[in-house]
Amino acid sequence: MVEDDPLVRDFVVDTLEFSVNRKIHTFDNGFSAWQYIQASQPVHILFADIHVPEIDGLELTHRIKAAKPEIICILASGNPADEPRAIEAGADAFMLKPYGVSDLFSIVQTFVVEDGCGRPGQNPPGNGR
Repeated sequence: MVEDDPLVRDFVVDTLEFSVNRKIHTFDNGFSAWQYIQASQPVHILFADIHVPEIDGLELTHRIKAAKPEIICILASGNPADEPRAIEAGADAFMLKPYGVSDLFSIVQTFVVEDGCGRPGQNPPGNGR
């Protein structure tokens, strides 16, 4: 989870930890997340805000997809105009802010419960384009 707003980050982490019962690693900038991804145990899903410092979510997704294309990348933004840029960067889904618990549960259903059976670029139900 890459989000520089602590309130949003805590909301997402609490919701995801409850629904997937897994440890969620958090970062407040894209550079720290990129370092972790390069050096750590396998990462399955990246959930990032597009507008984070140091390396933004678009560049982070582009780097991940070039190095480790199996990682699912979900990008979020409060600006609907960011969606085409997110998909172009390689995002598997785009979440328009503000999103709620049901939107996060849809992400879990699509990319965790179905074990990655969602198609790239597919938006979760309830947060459509």
